[in-house]
Amino acid sequence: MAVVSVLQVIWLVSAIGLIILVLFHSPKGDGLGALGGQAQMFTSTKSAETALNRATWLLTILFMGITVILSAGWLGNSVSELPTSVEAIPIEETAPPIEETAPAVETTIPADLESPETPGEAAE
Repeated sequence: MAVVSVLQVIWLVSAIGLIILVLFHSPKGDGLGALGGQAQMFTSTKSAETALNRATWLLTILFMGITVILSAGWLGNSVSELPTSVEAIPIEETAPPIEETAPAVETTIPADLESPETPGEAAE
């Protein structure tokens, strides 16, 4: 497996972990303390929140760092290897020009065609 693929897997795992950790945070500050049995491995709610904050910051730094590395293309497979102008992209013509395929349009109106009725007129 290439280095880029390994980094992409780590990047994906850190993104999912970051989402989960952010969802564990509580706006009131109880966070993991509200989960009951999970928080008993910590001595207090304060230590649970501190551990949650540290893990969240660690995954945030990891996620952002890998994002910069992957997007900058420092490892080879990058966006910078793509063509920089539209002219550099090869274009294949698969359909003939429109003028050759358009059917002839009849421009004359038959003489026996009656004028249409206007919506206000009553039919007799």
